[in-house]
Amino acid sequence: MEHCEIELFRDFPPEEFEKFSGIIREVRLKKGEILFEENDPGDALYLIQGGAIRIFRRLDMETGGEKSLALLETGTFVGEMSLLDGTPRSASARAEMETKVLKITREDFLSLLCQEPTSALRFFAAFMKIMANRLRRTNDELVALYEVGKIISAAPPLSELLKGILACLIGSLKVRFGAVFTENDITNMLEVAEAKGEGFDTVLGLKTGNKEGLAGLALKNRQTIRIVNYSQGTEYRDIPRFGYERENMLIVPLVRGDETIGVILLADREDGEPFDAANVNLLQAVASQAAAAVESALFHQDTAAREQFGRVYYQF
Repeated sequence: MEHCEIELFRDFPPEEFEKFSGIIREVRLKKGEILFEENDPGDALYLIQGGAIRIFRRLDMETGGEKSLALLETGTFVGEMSLLDGTPRSASARAEMETKVLKITREDFLSLLCQEPTSALRFFAAFMKIMANRLRRTNDELVALYEVGKIISAAPPLSELLKGILACLIGSLKVRFGAVFTENDITNMLEVAEAKGEGFDTVLGLKTGNKEGLAGLALKNRQTIRIVNYSQGTEYRDIPRFGYERENMLIVPLVRGDETIGVILLADREDGEPFDAANVNLLQAVASQAAAAVESALFHQDTAAREQFGRVYYQF
């Protein structure tokens, strides 16, 4: 294992990292396999060397309901607080795909730090730097959720609701383009109901089948799609293009229970970097919060349109 692959050890000289390699144990997980459950003993830190780990809380054991808290990917780590204070796990962790993690037990960790104080200082410096960055990202997410919550609580018409949500997301994630698609259950079409950013005027009002294109794929599978270097990739080459596609995209479906409502698409971060797991966590959290509000606004808009049609028909 190269130490530069793991963010905690990225600044370690190779010879100093070797001191930790002796207490690292490899664990392989299949897709869907549980790494640890909430309230399990906090006895180890896990470094994600390949794959992804979903952190979640179980809401209902009978129905399987759960709340996703975070998605952690290659190079990151999980279980750090339990490693330091030995408290039980505060959430559960599950492999999102075939995943390889590197396990460091609390006992081995504390023993090594007593023997190697210089390494201990370097480790804690790296740890605090990463945790500070995570805290900043969490603050950004909380602010975005608060702002979206204010917009939703005002119960504005659909157009204002979508504009507000999209403006909040574009500002929080600092992207160059965003669009919200809504689904029409009668026509089975997806329409770009709101768009903002570079080239928005070319896609606003665009209609596609609700299973067509990248937006349709995300809605059909009820899964988030994250794309890096779209023009160079092959995975989505056979999917029809409709003009809203960009080089780096994050597409999240709006779903409420068994109902599909629409899609939120964000594209091209201003810093040129691809979307990361923290961006996924934020957009999924907003989508979960916004789905019911969008569904309600769509219903009221449809009801108003039917009433207006009835009045016009009666007058005619």
